[in-house]
Amino acid sequence: MRIEGEKMTVRGKKIWNMVLILLAVFVGLVFLFPVFWMIRSSFMGLEELYANPPLLLPKNATLQNYQAALAQTDLWLQLRNSCVITLLFVMGTVISSSLTAYGFSRFEFKGKNVWFMLIISTMMLPSAVTLIPQYQMWNRLHLLGTIAPLVVPAWFGGSAYFTFMLRQFFQTIPRELDEAARVDGAGYLRIFVSIMLPLVKPAMIVVALFAFVNCWNEFFYTVIYLNGHQELKTLTLGLYLFKGVYSTNYGAVLALAIMVSVPALIFFFIGNKYFVEGISMTGIKG
Repeated sequence: MRIEGEKMTVRGKKIWNMVLILLAVFVGLVFLFPVFWMIRSSFMGLEELYANPPLLLPKNATLQNYQAALAQTDLWLQLRNSCVITLLFVMGTVISSSLTAYGFSRFEFKGKNVWFMLIISTMMLPSAVTLIPQYQMWNRLHLLGTIAPLVVPAWFGGSAYFTFMLRQFFQTIPRELDEAARVDGAGYLRIFVSIMLPLVKPAMIVVALFAFVNCWNEFFYTVIYLNGHQELKTLTLGLYLFKGVYSTNYGAVLALAIMVSVPALIFFFIGNKYFVEGISMTGIKG
């Protein structure tokens, strides 16, 4: 009876694992189908795109949608603007978040827990709550129509979530390393640069990946601060304006959407190894 019970348990585990695998495949297909449909549609002409019933694959694949998207947009200007803004944003987020997290994890000062809770509480505020005060501030500083409102905040603490995540990681590093370095005469900055940064590299790459995706796909604040300044248009803003003007040519819109998405996908696949490692190492340990 005991052996039969064990066999039933093993069989039940196999069935459960198979169910989980099938569920994972189904969910993956659900998420990938819109991407497939976008790629498939970008290679179709208007007749195939509006065919009824819809075609699963293009019969006569064409690049005319990509040619139209390149001809009707300032793609290279928008790409340059997006790269500059994203690079400055990612650098500011990684540097300021890591320094802030290091301070909260290693320094002792009055009101430390209160200040940390205030920083974390900012994650609960909707962006609409702070939008008007921020807009008025940048307006009084005469910085509307520049990239400053998009990149400067990243250099002053970055994101509360990133600060929290890096602080959790710093707290997993033994303090004995700090004490040994201080015995050898190293200061806090030297300890941070020479000891902490190599250890937190996977976590910082995770922060950089999240910051890159957030900034690269940013649309809301881009419209508010850069709309009307053609020389500063980003890829997301250009895609929105392109869709508004050429709303009937969905093939060209989808082709442009693919070109906008490619850099983010490349950046993610390059850092995928460190992304998985960083997520597993941070582990949100207290």
